[in-house]
Amino acid sequence: MKKALLPLFVTLTLAACGGGSGSDDKAADTSSQTQTNTSTASTQTPEKSDEFAPIAGVYDATFQGDKAVAVISADGKYQVFDDLNDSTGGNKDCYAAPSASTPNQKFDGLSFEYDENLRHFKLKDADPSLAFEVDEDKAIQFIIYGGNMTVGDTLTIGSANEVFVISPKKMTLTEADIAAKKCQ
Repeated sequence: MKKALLPLFVTLTLAACGGGSGSDDKAADTSSQTQTNTSTASTQTPEKSDEFAPIAGVYDATFQGDKAVAVISADGKYQVFDDLNDSTGGNKDCYAAPSASTPNQKFDGLSFEYDENLRHFKLKDADPSLAFEVDEDKAIQFIIYGGNMTVGDTLTIGSANEVFVISPKKMTLTEADIAAKKCQ
């Protein structure tokens, strides 16, 4: 009888050990799958969050001593602010909404869209047209304004009614700097 029970005992012991081992493997597999799913989710590219990064920034739009800035936000919105820290603004250290005489005022509130084929960031509904062209590294090559092109310098076009100051060079100011100094 002892001889018959010994093999049965050994078989039951091995089966119990095998079952426990399988449970540990499944637990390890589940945690491994969780880690894989988590790492996959974190490595996915964000949806167009940096689409306008090549042109986003603050640009000088000063014309004949009347200070102004143009801000292109990270979501591609074009905003114009009158820098009142000049003689025409009463030397106030703040940024105001554009007036009718503020350079680039006509573009205020419009948004850019990107044309992959032309590598242009074009301001939608802008008349005259405004587009920033970038190279394959997304660096600004030039700006096209109503058929005129800037190449490294500021382009100023003025008429009796409207003034446009377009520059491919970003200022050291940031959008946050402008927002922190908005006039009350």
